[in-house]
Amino acid sequence: MVKINTMKNTIITIFTILLIATITSCNCANDASQTTNDISTIFKNGDLMTNISTDPNGNALLYPNGDASITSQVKVWAPDFNSPWHYHPYQCVAHIIQGELTVNFDTIASLDDKSPNKSTSITKTFRAGEAFIGTANTWHYSQNLGSEDLIFTTSWLAEKDAPITVLADKE
Repeated sequence: MVKINTMKNTIITIFTILLIATITSCNCANDASQTTNDISTIFKNGDLMTNISTDPNGNALLYPNGDASITSQVKVWAPDFNSPWHYHPYQCVAHIIQGELTVNFDTIASLDDKSPNKSTSITKTFRAGEAFIGTANTWHYSQNLGSEDLIFTTSWLAEKDAPITVLADKE
């Protein structure tokens, strides 16, 4: 049991370091004339999340079963962007840098149901400065309903060589 807890602590430490590196390396200036090397003009000091153990839908934080790996991404979505229906087999730590992310969940559809005909049962909106744990194993689609680019980061704690996204079939 001690070996498992040590491994989980090591994974969490690596995950945290990569998340911080991802966030602090993002240059969120709107044009080159605003670019600066002073990170304090972009980010303020403070915790993004502290002792969070559930996602926004109340699901407990999970660890992968196999060999762990981390995938970190920066996403920039133009206004009116809509993702297809999909789900993630793993949770992520997400941080909204600019704009608003709207996520529409179908909490009823089975993961085996890959048809694109889903129904929204819960909608959550996350705004600039907010961080959250991304919901795993729930069909959803995401949108940028705002008038500016949405910029956000995700860092996935997943199993090595496993996909982090499963798409619904196309119509």
